[in-house]
Amino acid sequence: MRIPHADGLFKGALIALLLMIFTGPAHAQVSPTVGSNAASDTPAKPASSGAWTKYYGGPRTEASLRTARPDAVIAAAPGAVRRVQSGAADAAAQPPAPTAQPPGAVPPTAIEPGQPGSNASDLSLPASERGFGGGEPTESAAAAEETKAAAAEETKAEEEKKDARGLLMKAFDVPEDAGWRIFGWIQNSFTGNGDGYHSGINFGVNPDFKPDQWMGNQYYLVFEKPLKQNDTFNWGARIDNLFGNDWQFNYMQGFLNRVFTPGDFTGYDMAQFYLEAHLPILTNGGFDVKAGRWYTLAGYEVVPAIGRPLLSVPYMFNYGQPFTHMGVVTTWHVTDKFNLYNGTINGWDRFIDERYKWGYIGGFSWTSKDEKTSLAFTCVWGPNQFPSQLPANQPIYPTGYVNVPSIAGLRNPGYARNDRTLFTWVLTHKWNEKLTEVIETDQGMERAIPGLGAPIVNGVPQNGTPKYDTWYSFGNWFLYNFNDKLMGVWRSEVFWDTNGARTGKLVGDTYYEQTIGAQIKPYPWLWIRPEARYDWSQFHPAYANDTRKSQLTLAFDVIILF
Repeated sequence: MRIPHADGLFKGALIALLLMIFTGPAHAQVSPTVGSNAASDTPAKPASSGAWTKYYGGPRTEASLRTARPDAVIAAAPGAVRRVQSGAADAAAQPPAPTAQPPGAVPPTAIEPGQPGSNASDLSLPASERGFGGGEPTESAAAAEETKAAAAEETKAEEEKKDARGLLMKAFDVPEDAGWRIFGWIQNSFTGNGDGYHSGINFGVNPDFKPDQWMGNQYYLVFEKPLKQNDTFNWGARIDNLFGNDWQFNYMQGFLNRVFTPGDFTGYDMAQFYLEAHLPILTNGGFDVKAGRWYTLAGYEVVPAIGRPLLSVPYMFNYGQPFTHMGVVTTWHVTDKFNLYNGTINGWDRFIDERYKWGYIGGFSWTSKDEKTSLAFTCVWGPNQFPSQLPANQPIYPTGYVNVPSIAGLRNPGYARNDRTLFTWVLTHKWNEKLTEVIETDQGMERAIPGLGAPIVNGVPQNGTPKYDTWYSFGNWFLYNFNDKLMGVWRSEVFWDTNGARTGKLVGDTYYEQTIGAQIKPYPWLWIRPEARYDWSQFHPAYANDTRKSQLTLAFDVIILF
């Protein structure tokens, strides 16, 4: 379905959003939990399962790469830079907590950003159930049966309750119950590569794609009026501002396309901007509606640094999934342990254009009765090429797009057939109080990609018959909580890019990575995340300027929350 006046509608919605944030009445409690909705007087809803666009990854030629391709940028290649092929920032989150807070647990409003109990940083949950997921749960949980032990815990928690406001809220003396909040973080990183500058980029490692140098990844600022979790109608709004190198990591086609230089620190992306409403209908949990630009529901990892277990992200997240969507999504809280998601979107990582055809996003998330296991499924479908071929000299190209200079700017007659389909499954299980495991598997396919499979002459893809593409991935995370200040992380992954369209290599291969790291939190506002990562390709040299089949990187990042 086409919406001829979509541009005007979204612009009007954005203006209304800004006015409502700063002039609307206070309906919600302030929660310092990054990216999650404010808590209410009712017990927090048990978290369920559910999960973003990727970094530079480009063909060995200057042809297409995912949003921004580091090798094309740093090697000064005149061609396209794919959506960051070299990585998506892995946001560190708090040691895994149970998927739901039992009666008497400390409410989110009493928890500082990143502390246990914060959905946004609860790594035992899929992305759709964390604060940063597009389907942030806002249902008010049914009153649980209170036991004497639970009542005692609640009393103790209340006595120990601290000022949960972030540094910015305290600096501006914004009361906890103001109904709106402002918070953010600063993330800087350093990644060492044994091949050093000879590689140009750390292929496959994102968002820290630059070898042997500091990166200012995320200077992130959020303005939010969170939904109130009660049984009355209320509305919310949010704007996420992303400054730093990761602007290209979250790049959306059609928004400030030529304003910033790929690879540079100086860049900006309005990562999220949306309005939302909570409707107390259908079930006790109610029904939520969100409209604007929001992070995808798919997968486990997310764009915000504080929502991921490690600095770097896996191939499956950077190359195989969307980062954001423009559209409308609904969340029906069927029970306190089962959510249904349905929505319409204009594609993956793209701004408003009335020529875009609308697609679908939907799925479910479920949490077991003992709250130790969760399962989330997401389906994303719709046309994801473009009505007209993009310019031949564009600095950054969306992942999955093949830049064919000979047809640049021409109408794409097969746009209606360019449907892309992605299925993601995320299973999490808490083995004990310290060990949590997360398993994710993805299956993707896309029809009639222009230029894919055509001959490459002097490093430039030629025009040819559009080709069908598929990609598959499997990932496993072990999260071990040693104590409140230290968590160990081990991630394993395999990513099969059958035709090279996702990584931008334009040649089929299978990629593997093993990453071991830790989250060190000496203070609630200071995170340090070291990691050692080993990548290798099965069939073709993909690293060190396509001269090696493996790569070792040692990295760390420092995050300051405010």
